[in-house]
Amino acid sequence: MATGVAAALAAELGLRSAAELRPATAEPDGFTRPAAIGPARNILPVTPDIAALLPLGGLHSVTAITASSRGATSLLWRLLAGPTRAGAWCAVVGLPGRYPLAAAAAGVDLGRIALVDASGPCIADAAGALAEGVAAMVVPSDGLTPAQARRLTARARRSGTVIVWWETRPVAGPDARLDVARARWRGLRENAGRRWGAGRLNACELEVAARWRSGGGRRARIWPYGGEPGRNVVDLREHRLGEYQ
Repeated sequence: MATGVAAALAAELGLRSAAELRPATAEPDGFTRPAAIGPARNILPVTPDIAALLPLGGLHSVTAITASSRGATSLLWRLLAGPTRAGAWCAVVGLPGRYPLAAAAAGVDLGRIALVDASGPCIADAAGALAEGVAAMVVPSDGLTPAQARRLTARARRSGTVIVWWETRPVAGPDARLDVARARWRGLRENAGRRWGAGRLNACELEVAARWRSGGGRRARIWPYGGEPGRNVVDLREHRLGEYQ
């Protein structure tokens, strides 16, 4: 029955599975896009700053983000910027309080992302139904039992859907685990008498540590919001008020 639900959802929304995307090709705007649609290896294109953190230079099979780290949500949105800008459908399941405006500022194409409001047992049901209809899916690890997580991973591998675990509970065997080691905002200044200072935030820098299942790893700095020209990032100062409304 779940297969039928996924097929109907894909037909209704025009979803494409990750298996339909070929390895990425560079574009002038700094984002990578699939060369064409057709049978190919399951690697989803990502932005150049994120590519350095992934073992194959793109989203492949299973990735985990340490949810407890400050700046993890910003990293998640930046991770999804490449696939959605490439035209791939992505879903975020069971993560309330994630704001679309922040996703858009990090480069996500809101027209290619589904925010699925699910809780409790419904998280596993929704993730299972979407496993064959989207290119990538974000799921909180504590929303599934270990047995359900294994079944979902196996099903996603067969269908070519990439799973990004929002790691609220440790999961076994991700191809890459991303952890924000440090988060800094630009624009703040000291303000006597106030704990957090004052000023208008205009950029965010994340220092991200990646550990790979192969035993390797990488450490890199990314700018999900703002940043410096020429770094393939979205500059919040260039956006007009209400542009994403």
